[in-house]
Amino acid sequence: MNYAIILAAGKSERFSGAKSEDKLLLPVDGKPIIYYTLTSLNDHPEINEIVVVASKQNKSKIEKTLNLYKFFKIKKVVLGGATRQDSVQKGFEAIEKINKKTLSKNDIILVHNGANPLPSLKEISEVIKKSKISGAAICGHKVTSTIKEINATHVIKTHDRNKFFAAQTPQSATYEIFKKALANAQKKKINATDEAMMFEAIGQKTAYVLSHDHNFKITTNADYQKLKSILGEKPEDFIVGIGQDSHEFEASKSAKTCLVLGGVKISSEPKLKANSDGDIILHALFNAISQALGEKSLGFYADEKVKEGIKDSKKYIEIILKKAHKQGYKLNNVGLMLECSHPKIDPISHEIKTSLSKILDLPSAKIGITATSGEALTPFGKGQAIQCFAIVSLVK
Repeated sequence: MNYAIILAAGKSERFSGAKSEDKLLLPVDGKPIIYYTLTSLNDHPEINEIVVVASKQNKSKIEKTLNLYKFFKIKKVVLGGATRQDSVQKGFEAIEKINKKTLSKNDIILVHNGANPLPSLKEISEVIKKSKISGAAICGHKVTSTIKEINATHVIKTHDRNKFFAAQTPQSATYEIFKKALANAQKKKINATDEAMMFEAIGQKTAYVLSHDHNFKITTNADYQKLKSILGEKPEDFIVGIGQDSHEFEASKSAKTCLVLGGVKISSEPKLKANSDGDIILHALFNAISQALGEKSLGFYADEKVKEGIKDSKKYIEIILKKAHKQGYKLNNVGLMLECSHPKIDPISHEIKTSLSKILDLPSAKIGITATSGEALTPFGKGQAIQCFAIVSLVK
């Protein structure tokens, strides 16, 4: 049998920027951080039972989460102690009490931080496997920075980083070794900052497993933001819109007119049929921005400009950009997809990006342009017209 203790009794003293007193209860994509931690252990096929160690402040909220999401492997929530080691002791005692008739010396006791919400299935399995072979195991990351030993004022020595390892959880050992390590730590008053420290104190060799990059502890607000990004949470101040426009080419090229794409005049190509300059890129962008803002289509606004004799599409898009700014939004990035057989878009994409960067007040690196001929299956691919799709994101 494999038993897990999830530590959720910390005080979050190093965490800043929290709206809640407890970082484990902060939401990520509508669920508290502790939900993801619980899920990673509860859904693991090799974990049989789980005990959660909570604090007085979060115990009832964690229990509500357990009831809401039906974590069937979690047998008990107990209150933790003053230190991490005390909390581990409380969790260990709860496992002993629940399974006093069935615990075997070779069963695995695994400890995991509630603030490490994304351990991979593989590393949990590897830690269990190596504990069965070596008696104890932990996971963590190789150190990539140069390691300096310092005193109060200066550097003393540089260490070989290849010999160092940044510990994470889970950490585990057989029941027999775990019990012995806890008893020794209590007797010698060792204040262990992780379980491996207790294992080392009894001379136990501890194997290690390399962690997945996503297995990190939420310690700072930056860690919290990283977690939200990994889990794909959309910020509340982030909106997205899609727009499209298409026009036929005029039958012949005029000396006074030419194709306009993204504000760039392409003299070698005929104009697109339109009441304006026919700039399908700016038209598609207008509709995308307008959709994101919940506004109307280009045609609703363009009619007045046409009546005024204004054909420059840059004047049209100014309307919707002003509305975005009035609502407190600015463009975050732009993606464009064109379908046509001519002109060839890739050779002129840099020029179009540069033009759009000025029109939209957006770095060209945040503007993406791709194109296709569509294997000549449509009027666009056959050279009769051009079509443009635009997607935009805006942020407060």
